[in-house]
Amino acid sequence: MKNDIRVAVVILNWNRKDMLLDCITHIRGMTYPVRDVIVVDNASTDGSVEAVRTAFTGVVLVVNDRNYGAQEGKNIGLRRALQTRADYVFMVDNDIVVDQGCLDRLLETAESNESAGMVGAKMYDHSKPNVLLSAGGIIDFTQNVGRGRGDREIDNGQYDRVEEVDYLWGGALLVKRKILETVGLFDPGFAGYWFEDTDLSVRVKKAGYRNLFNPFARVWHKPHATVEQFSYRKKYLAARNAVRFMKKHAGPRQWMKYTFFVLAGFPVAAARDLIRHGTLEGVWGKMRGFTEGLFAKVETDPLPGLEKK
Repeated sequence: MKNDIRVAVVILNWNRKDMLLDCITHIRGMTYPVRDVIVVDNASTDGSVEAVRTAFTGVVLVVNDRNYGAQEGKNIGLRRALQTRADYVFMVDNDIVVDQGCLDRLLETAESNESAGMVGAKMYDHSKPNVLLSAGGIIDFTQNVGRGRGDREIDNGQYDRVEEVDYLWGGALLVKRKILETVGLFDPGFAGYWFEDTDLSVRVKKAGYRNLFNPFARVWHKPHATVEQFSYRKKYLAARNAVRFMKKHAGPRQWMKYTFFVLAGFPVAAARDLIRHGTLEGVWGKMRGFTEGLFAKVETDPLPGLEKK
């Protein structure tokens, strides 16, 4: 592949200095040359900004005055990327290690498929390199709205083909410039790290483009301490975001299916959490998130994050 396709890399960071430095090092080590590396720092206090300035030259640092959250933080980086002459934007989370040929493989798929809007990579667990974390996702409108393919599976080649999926994980995602200019950026109404990439994927599909998964573009996700898996906060945010997604994209039949699975799932989740974790805080969080999400207003801005022309 010719190296004349311009790609801007956008990395959002908040207080993960060492992971960020490792992420940039691997981005710089890719075989496909990247002209623009944009790091958006959400007001870190761990010396991340100073460390990047010391370790790297040519990295564009956007230092926010406060923590704008995941979605708007990424949008700030995407707006900056659209100011360049980039043909594509490669969004990478700061806890990701990319394979040297990752971007080459993503671009091959994007360039050979005119209908491709976004192309996603295969993600592994960094601490267990042969264990899959994501191979794209399927929207089935059950209690979690969708399900990821390859979630904690051993990679035996079961997903080794380029194919269309319902949604792509946003941690290592190549997006065509014209897609962002057409469908907009991430919806900042999703709080936390859930459903913003699913929502973007659906908007891409509604615009007539495809979300393609390339299993030969590989990345590894580093484990880190974020919100506990069964915590009140995580379950609350995930449930509230799920309802927001449903309001934006679901029809009556899909709502019926989703509501049935959510309500039926509460007693099962309660029993599971009591047995495994000795607490119901995750269930209470999910119930509150579901209820509040139903009454929350959802804006219908067709181009969230972009100025209207």
